[in-house]
Amino acid sequence: MSDKLELTEGLETFEKAARDSGDSGELLVIEVQNLEKAVVSLKETFKGSGANAYNNFMVKVNECQGTLVEALSLINAGQGELYKAYSISEETTVDDANAAGGDNLELSWGGTGGGGGGSMA
Repeated sequence: MSDKLELTEGLETFEKAARDSGDSGELLVIEVQNLEKAVVSLKETFKGSGANAYNNFMVKVNECQGTLVEALSLINAGQGELYKAYSISEETTVDDANAAGGDNLELSWGGTGGGGGGSMA
């Protein structure tokens, strides 16, 4: 048995998910901003009911942008809570293994043999 402890793959997965969703969120916000900029340039071309429709559209764009930003922040908060819960669970697992005499215990969650499942040898 070895003194090896590999539990980082789960943490790396959470970090990658947070990065990916953050990047995707930024791209979505940029696209909404691009839409708003493209339409703002048309503002002066609308008169009467067209101007009213334009104003209503801009209100909807702003509402959508606010909803999008709120949803993205909730996703980020949720990912942070999952990361925290996983970290606590991981620490508990290590502490329990050590308390059970795990001085020569090898723990592995994914990344090494066994198809990515947990193993104790």
